[in-house]
Amino acid sequence: MNAEHARRRRDDWPEVGWTSLRVVQFDNAEQAELHLPPSGCQSIVLVNKGLSRIESRHGSTWRGAEYGPGMIGLTAPGQPTDIRWCGSERSFTTHVELPSALIDRTCVELWGRDASRLGRPDALAVQDPVLSSVIDALCVAARAGVDEFYAESAATFLAVHLLTMHAAAPPPREAGREDHRVRRAARFIRDNHSQPLTLAEMAAVADLSPFHFLRLFKAVTGQTPYRFLTKVRVERARRHLTRPEPSITDIAHLCGFASPSRLTAAFRSETGLSPSEFRAASL
Repeated sequence: MNAEHARRRRDDWPEVGWTSLRVVQFDNAEQAELHLPPSGCQSIVLVNKGLSRIESRHGSTWRGAEYGPGMIGLTAPGQPTDIRWCGSERSFTTHVELPSALIDRTCVELWGRDASRLGRPDALAVQDPVLSSVIDALCVAARAGVDEFYAESAATFLAVHLLTMHAAAPPPREAGREDHRVRRAARFIRDNHSQPLTLAEMAAVADLSPFHFLRLFKAVTGQTPYRFLTKVRVERARRHLTRPEPSITDIAHLCGFASPSRLTAAFRSETGLSPSEFRAASL
């Protein structure tokens, strides 16, 4: 059985377009055996539904495990794999791929070491509630059409979590409460909220690695950079909506939202009203 028949992408899965990571959901046949060539990505596979016995071979040795909901498989970049599974029903899985360059860069930025010295996460079956929660959140965000910044933040967190919990990396050192760096980044966000900002750009303004920036920003402000940016954009939209012009489509563009629907979703989440409802009540 080839991969196309063994694993079929869900028909209702959206084309997200994220570049920081790839996430996709699959329906899997009850039984299959596949050869997976080496990939340039760190693979994370979460079982959402179904029970099966899975076996994997690196070289001449087969490893086996029972797979059920919540179980996670990890495959390191550059690792060819033979895999086979057998179950009584089709299973449903979510696959997340992180670029190997992100893993390598994270190792150097946080520990000053090459990824080969820390090890790359590779396991047939593990249980990790944190990974499961992040993957579930990514699925919700993908279906909602959330922008690249969210994916970039999640990818940065996942890289560090995988290296510390499923490889040999020690816990990252604390960045310290350097409020002036956060204030500088917050000012940058406010001044450039209409642009498609990235986590890397914000971290560079604060002169921190992306992961340390995420932790420091959350420690100082009580919210993630993504949440802070969203609140700034919604606040700017509120100001525009107190006037009859511009149009909601134009406001979405002026405030940095990828589309009017993204503005509507964020605005309703923050205020409980749609932009149109807020404008009607304000005029």
